[in-house]
Order: sequence, then structure tokens, then C-alpha cells
Amino acid sequence: MKKRLTDIFCIFQIHLARLRRETGPFLLAAIVFPIGMYLFANAIARQSAESVSNNEKLHFLAASMVFSLSLTAISWLGYLLLENRFTGRLKLFATLPLAPSSYIFGVLVFALVQGSLGIISMLAAAKILGVETNISGFSGVLSFILIILVAQLALCGISVIIAARVRSFSEGSLYTDALGAGIVLLAPVYYSADALPAVLHWLGYILPTTYIAAAINKILTGNPYIGSEISILIMMAAILLATGFRVLNWREE
Repeated sequence: MKKRLTDIFCIFQIHLARLRRETGPFLLAAIVFPIGMYLFANAIARQSAESVSNNEKLHFLAASMVFSLSLTAISWLGYLLLENRFTGRLKLFATLPLAPSSYIFGVLVFALVQGSLGIISMLAAAKILGVETNISGFSGVLSFILIILVAQLALCGISVIIAARVRSFSEGSLYTDALGAGIVLLAPVYYSADALPAVLHWLGYILPTTYIAAAINKILTGNPYIGSEISILIMMAAILLATGFRVLNWREE
């Protein structure tokens, strides 16, 4: 057990060192682009009303947090996993006395840390922008932490599946970039489901970003009760991660 935990921590450190060397792109994905989307959504809302209420600002903030999580957990993490596979780094890991599960869990710990850093930065930016959150005491904080962790696991499952199954680095990069933004923009995150064409309404039921946004928006507006959303996301995370573990070719030729 001690060796397993040590292996997981080593994998985490290896990826963390990479993050330190490429802080700029990470900041763009985790903070700059999501904040830009928040400001854009506010600007659009002001065109149809004299002012934007705090609840509307919280809605846009929740949506931008989902955008941050999606970009870091799918686009950014997916890119790192693709590099591991197509530059031979995964083969190097496979030659070590290292269990595949230790590699996966080390990557997931790294993903949870980087995503959490992005969310903390988003909350700090919200204060600077004058957005007043209404997180309800200890239960609200606990619900917020829980939804962020489960949300990242569900989104990471998508990046693991992509990185394991694509045939080339360029193909994988296209998928991770497209899905990192696409599952936010195609879900009722920044706007209501009614704004989607009728043919796309079903997307709201299968995309995890729909439930992540709903849960975060509830918590930010003072409602810590997210049982239905968290249950659905746990199920999605379990299915996606189990699929990712299954299709990962640890000793790929």
C-alpha cells in the first residue's frame, strides 16, 4: 500500500513539474478564457437590460467555472495524456515497476489539483469583479468542494478515453480542444435549454456540464442541496472512468 501511494505521488509530481514549466498556457485555459467568457456573457446581458442582477452574474460565474473545469480536465489534461502516449513516455512508465492504476490515479490527483487551482482563482477574480457569492455556511462549502471533485472526475474520464483511443497526436488534440469547449457551449450552461434548437434539447441530458453548471449555480446562490445533480455526476464519472481504464493500452506496441 505504501509503495502504491508513493508511485501515485511520483506520477503526480512528474506532471506537476510539467505544469510549472508551462504556467502560461495553463493560466489561459483555467482563468483567462473563462473570465473572458464571463465578461462576454455580462456584456451580452447588458444589451437587453439596463443592468445585470447579482443572480445573473452568479449564473455567468458558475458557467465560467464549468468552462474552466472543462478546459483543464479535457483540453489541458488530454493534451498531457496524448503527449505521454505519443512521445513514448507512457512506454517508459510501463517499463517501471509501476501498476497501471498508480499511473491513472497519479494523473487524476494532478487533474484534481490543477482544476481546483483554477476554481480558486475564479472565485478570487469574482471578488475583484464585484460578484457577491452566497455560499451557505459549512454545508455550502462542503457541497461546493464535493461537486468540484466529482465534476473533474467525470470530465477527466472523457480525456482518458480520447487519449487512449485516438490514432494520432493531431487527431487527439483536435478532439480534446473541440470537446473541452464544445460540451460547455452545446449544453445549457451560459443560457437556458429553451435557447437550444429542439433537435439539440437531448444534449442537456447526456452532457455532464449541464449538471455541473446547475449544481454550482445552486451553491453560489445559497442552495447547498445538490443531491440529484451529484448523483448523476457520480454515475457519469464511474462510467467514463471505468471505460477509460478499460481501453487504456498500458503496454501499447
